Amino acid sequence: MSAAQSPVVLSSYDPKGRFLCYVSTALDKQRVSVEPTQKLATDSVLNENFLSLNDSNLRCLALEWTYLSANETVCVLLALNNGEVWLYSPLANEVLYKLSTGNSSEVRDMSVHGSSLWCIDSQDFVYEFDLTSFELKQHFQIESCSNLQKILVLSSTQLLLASHQIFLVDISTRQNLLTFPGHVSPVTVLEKLTSDYFISGADSDRFLNVYDLNSSATKTVLVAQSNVVKLSHYDQDCIVITTEDGTVEIFVDPLITNTNKRRTMKSKQATKTLKAIGDSNDSQIPLLNAFVHKDILTLSYLQNATIPFFNQLQWRDLPVEFTVKLTLNQGITHRPKDRSLHGQDLASVANYKEGNARVTSGDNFKHIEDIIRDLELEEKAGERANEDAVFESLSDRLPTINTTKRKSPAIGTVTVILSQALQSNDHSLLETVLNNRDERVIRDTIMRLRPTLSVILLERLAERIARQTQRQGALNVWVKWCLIVHGGYMVSIPNLLKTLASLHSTMKNRANLLNRLLVLETRLDLTLNSMKLENFEADDEDASATYQEEDEETVEYNEELDDADLIEDGEGDDSESEEEEDEDEEGDDPSAQKRENGDQEVAEDSEGYSDVEMA
Repeated sequence: MSAAQSPVVLSSYDPKGRFLCYVSTALDKQRVSVEPTQKLATDSVLNENFLSLNDSNLRCLALEWTYLSANETVCVLLALNNGEVWLYSPLANEVLYKLSTGNSSEVRDMSVHGSSLWCIDSQDFVYEFDLTSFELKQHFQIESCSNLQKILVLSSTQLLLASHQIFLVDISTRQNLLTFPGHVSPVTVLEKLTSDYFISGADSDRFLNVYDLNSSATKTVLVAQSNVVKLSHYDQDCIVITTEDGTVEIFVDPLITNTNKRRTMKSKQATKTLKAIGDSNDSQIPLLNAFVHKDILTLSYLQNATIPFFNQLQWRDLPVEFTVKLTLNQGITHRPKDRSLHGQDLASVANYKEGNARVTSGDNFKHIEDIIRDLELEEKAGERANEDAVFESLSDRLPTINTTKRKSPAIGTVTVILSQALQSNDHSLLETVLNNRDERVIRDTIMRLRPTLSVILLERLAERIARQTQRQGALNVWVKWCLIVHGGYMVSIPNLLKTLASLHSTMKNRANLLNRLLVLETRLDLTLNSMKLENFEADDEDASATYQEEDEETVEYNEELDDADLIEDGEGDDSESEEEEDEDEEGDDPSAQKRENGDQEVAEDSEGYSDVEMA
């Protein structure tokens, strides 16, 4: 793996060479880590403390080591693409201060001189910050300087600005004093060698130019075998460069020229060349960075793509071409006997089996109701036991002492594996944990997880929900329990919405579908209710028609009554019913009552006369 293919995008040693700060990329997000160059045998292979840039659009463009004058705390300055400079403390593993340039232009480079921090942005503005009060002192532009890439403070009155060319600028007058010959590509290396000389290198270029600050002349040109990536020097005695193909080249006494030759050659080749191979095979291992201090040369290389290891040599005793044999897999004392892909969780009683996996929605609170019911039953049983214990003798309790069954062992958790996966950003190990479908195991795991890791877990869950919608049901269980258990801690986090922006956007997109589904459900209910009403009315009409037919069928004909002239084709019944109806009407009508009374009087008058008399 070459330097261009490495996930480590930036690396820088502290001024004493005791620590290496590097920026790596994982899942489109960067994280900043600091590793000591010398470790004890008891130290872990990887430092678990690192600073993660939660926003995937946030990028670190430059690193610079400094010491805070207040308490001599070693800090790393991070130049970001959002116009801010962060002061990160590796010991406290937190950002102490955030310096803002006032705009969103990316900060391309920084340089520290005394208690002042100088930086440049993509709009070619030069900023000066006070590292004591952490305030912006001044900012300005130089008219003749454009597309600036590097900055180097020489003194309190002068600084160097570089794009393709290099400019010597007076700070007080803000004028360009000298212009040095430039490079074909933008300058990426700019270091001060002595009070009179500095060295510069460009992107995708294997030539390093040493310039005289007084005359702007080229002192010498150092020629490497490959493109230069990193540079380190110890005064003017030694210059060490790391090339793009992973080799290290040493230039001894680069400022001394040979005057014995007829023609003085300004260009110089490397005095010594180093490359690294593994102890198990002869394949080359690319070197990440090199640092020289006096006679000690510190080399750094990567294992497992992102874990740095170090090796120190006496560079003066090395031959012209030297091959370093590195010990691989150091720090690994044993290998697990388990043959599974991700190993087993020792904290878990039973291993995970895919056949026992269950997928459920995140709003299923059935187990909570079961827990509450079990607790209530236990409380009631305890109260009854206390009441019975008052009247129960020892002889009564002896038969029941040994009859209680042992409870099954509690289900373990995967908190250890989950914490390790989140801290080391191991996605394959995290997938092993997320494949667990037992909701009680998930609940217990989240309850034992540190609150600081719950935010990282939510970000990882949001990434997977956004990419794999078919897993939303299973992953929502993890999201639900994170919010239930660690919701109180998350409320206290500043800028929580910004930190969980990915989760918020994912859940918001899912929630936007609910309104459309609700409208669809309402329309379906309306359609179904209309169909039910139509069916009910049709059934009612059929029932009434059937009832009328049954009434007609219930009429019986009796032949004996018909022969005895007791039935007159139903006329008698009809007349009787009509008379009853008339009587009811007359009873209700006052005029009908009067007529009835008149008829009775006529009848009474005619009772005492014969037919003749009546005639």
